[in-house]
Amino acid sequence: MKQTTTARDDAAVQHLPTLFNYIDGDVVEPVVDRNNNLKNPNDLTILQAQQSASEEQLETALAAADRAYQRGEWENTPARSRADMLDKIADKLDNPEIAAQMAYADAVTTGAVIQITRLMAQLAPFAYRAAATYLRSGALDKVLPGKLGDVSYLRRPWGPALLVVPWNGPTAIGSHKIASALAAGAPCIVKPSEWAPHSALLMADVIQHCGLPQGTFQLLCGSRDLGSQIVSDERIKSISFTGGTAGGRSIAHACADSFRPTQLELGGNNPLVVFEDADLDLAADGIVYGLSNLNAQWCRALGRLLVHRSVKDALMERVAERLGKLKLGDSLDQSSEMGPLIHEQQYRSILATIEALQASGGKVLQFTPMPDLPGYFVPPTLIDGCAPEHTMEEVFGPVACIHSFDTDAQALALANGTSFGLAAYVYSKNEARAHHFATRLRTGGVKINGYSLLSLSPDAPRGAWGLSGLGEEGTAESIEFFTGARVIGVSPQDKIVS
Repeated sequence: MKQTTTARDDAAVQHLPTLFNYIDGDVVEPVVDRNNNLKNPNDLTILQAQQSASEEQLETALAAADRAYQRGEWENTPARSRADMLDKIADKLDNPEIAAQMAYADAVTTGAVIQITRLMAQLAPFAYRAAATYLRSGALDKVLPGKLGDVSYLRRPWGPALLVVPWNGPTAIGSHKIASALAAGAPCIVKPSEWAPHSALLMADVIQHCGLPQGTFQLLCGSRDLGSQIVSDERIKSISFTGGTAGGRSIAHACADSFRPTQLELGGNNPLVVFEDADLDLAADGIVYGLSNLNAQWCRALGRLLVHRSVKDALMERVAERLGKLKLGDSLDQSSEMGPLIHEQQYRSILATIEALQASGGKVLQFTPMPDLPGYFVPPTLIDGCAPEHTMEEVFGPVACIHSFDTDAQALALANGTSFGLAAYVYSKNEARAHHFATRLRTGGVKINGYSLLSLSPDAPRGAWGLSGLGEEGTAESIEFFTGARVIGVSPQDKIVS
């Protein structure tokens, strides 16, 4: 069954920014033709040719970042003055036209629906303001009591930082990384995804006109091969990467010998646990959200549905009803609740995963009508009947496997039964029971009786366990990641005892 898609959003700015590199104070075109095109995932029309920075452009950027660090102009700018600069960037980003461009770009390239990309674009300035507020708190410049007077406890940047921004949630993730590195005083090079670089380009254009010291902020367009070249260069002293497990593993290997700090937010195979005493309507809402929000192309999407056997049938009736009403359609249609997958490789990968799980004994459950469009559409899919050992890997798409349990111990073993540990969701009317269960989950975050993009607290970090990553993300945590401790004070002189 197909549904007609209408009301395409023509109010947004209907063009993509031109691809540019921002190198050492100049704006220059990437000169390497990658012989590939970005396509609109809704209808497969060509949007833009993909291009990459050349080796010469890369070397110019690396040398500029190193010079900026050696000069130390931005590092030695007082924290409050850096905070003022971050607020200036936020004020310029807090512009309806820029927000509309970001929202359109993210929706038309990634397939995320315009309702969500608009929200992310509107929230982008808050990342810079949050970093500015943290700087003004004095957290990077403290005075401690010492034996012979005050001791300075300073946090200073390791050196030039590489920021690798993924194609899913590029506006939110990109603004957080950029704001954090600049707040820390680190010169940074941004490498946005070749599939969704445009929100980073719009931010770069704003930052370019704000008066940062030359070489402090740069952006290079290109593929993962370009990213690998930057990672391997020893002038880069820290790397913040959001992406897949394979990419994170490669970065960790590249940084191991020189002990360069890495911040890795990787994948997840996130469990949603429904106990027998759960509010089944609430749980069904959460399941549908986990399968459809951002088209389930985000690291905290639903991976495995763990449901008490006694309520499984009743829960699935509710889920089927809700999925049957979900509107899968053009990502620029304001009424769409879910859009297409980002590109052909992702589309084929998800279809192959569904086929493999079906071949392993799984029953495929799909209830959402397909749109009358030729794009990369896959409906929210639940697969029942696979053995747990066949559902260990992250899918990174709108596919989740169902497993039943009879006891809390079985539920816990299933929930902790993969190598990932990013997010989990627990549904029970007994919040004390749910909280106790949550404390035993080996994962970075657990949400009880709710499923949301938003963090539980703005002051809480986003953690990762196991193959889900390394380090924590948050305003304080990310800024401090780019810095090392420097402790200075007058010391007593010990005497040699003979």
